[in-house]
Amino acid sequence: MADTCRRRASHTVTGAMTLATLILLATLSAQPPEAPPSSEATAPETVTAPPLVSTPDACAASSEADYSAGFDALVSGNDAKALELFERVLAACPQHPYATELARLSRTRLAPGGRLATAAASEAGREPHSSAARASLVVVQTLHGVAQGVLLCAIGDCSGQGYAAVSLLGAGAGAASSLLLTRGGVTDGQAAVINSGTVWGFWFGVATLLAFDLDGDNALGAAILGGAGFTGVGVLLAHLVNPTSGQVSLANSGGLWAGAVTALFLATSDNYDTKGFFAAELGATAAGILSMAILSKYVTVSRGRMLIIDAGGILGGLVGASAVYLTAGNDAGDAILVGSGLGVLGGLALTTYLTRDFDAPDAPQVTLAPLTTPRGGTGLSMVGRF
Repeated sequence: MADTCRRRASHTVTGAMTLATLILLATLSAQPPEAPPSSEATAPETVTAPPLVSTPDACAASSEADYSAGFDALVSGNDAKALELFERVLAACPQHPYATELARLSRTRLAPGGRLATAAASEAGREPHSSAARASLVVVQTLHGVAQGVLLCAIGDCSGQGYAAVSLLGAGAGAASSLLLTRGGVTDGQAAVINSGTVWGFWFGVATLLAFDLDGDNALGAAILGGAGFTGVGVLLAHLVNPTSGQVSLANSGGLWAGAVTALFLATSDNYDTKGFFAAELGATAAGILSMAILSKYVTVSRGRMLIIDAGGILGGLVGASAVYLTAGNDAGDAILVGSGLGVLGGLALTTYLTRDFDAPDAPQVTLAPLTTPRGGTGLSMVGRF
């Protein structure tokens, strides 16, 4: 009986606990949810990647103008002015993100090592002195001296021994002058422009005496003045302009092919005379030299490429003449000359196009300079043309 009562009491307590639990859960579920806390209190702080350069307050317009002017001065190579402008920017706006590093770069370039690197970079595009160029200058000017001696003796009616003596003196004068004037070295372009002046001078001298029908001492004098005068022009160009061998080759090819094509076309006329022919040749060669010399200032070309272009002109002339001859046979006549002239022009144009990438550099020209970082580290800055 007592056990029965205890079991009933236990069931009653258990039921009461179960009922209480259910009532508690129902009460909690019936309550409205609490308002979520404000986003300011619960939202996590936004995290972003730190910038490479801290974002400062904006600088004044005058500082930005000084910075732009300093950057332009740095690019143009005026490092002293660039440093002055960057320091002015930093004095007015110390938090400028770029002026500090560019000022440091300007100081580095003004240091002896930086000036040496800048000088090396500026000399990279120039031709070096060449012993072969000096040798070629000595050889050509020695022959020039011999030719001048012979012409002078012809004017002075020298005897046989006089010709030999004056020729020997001329050869010695040409060799000695070219050696003495190039003690500091000479580049391929300088030697080429002087030698080209000598050759073109004799050509213009001979063409002048034929165009103006000079004879006797006047004819010899024209040849002497042509050779000496144009050699002097070449010396002036070598010192004042300092052309490259490619520029000289381009000018020479302009005169050569202008004269050759003009001669081919003039030869087809039945009305020309010797004076008119050489007068036209004088004008054509002069125009070819001058036009190509001006073009060489804007178009970079090497001597190797010009040799290939000249070969293309020769091959084109042969192809043009051969094509006309094979088509018309022995009766082609003047058509062969016209075909050859057109072939020369076509060969020059085609070869110029095909060799357009002949002088492309294999690798970019890069200049390295030492650099210090804001935290005291060291490194390298690289500037190049890509």
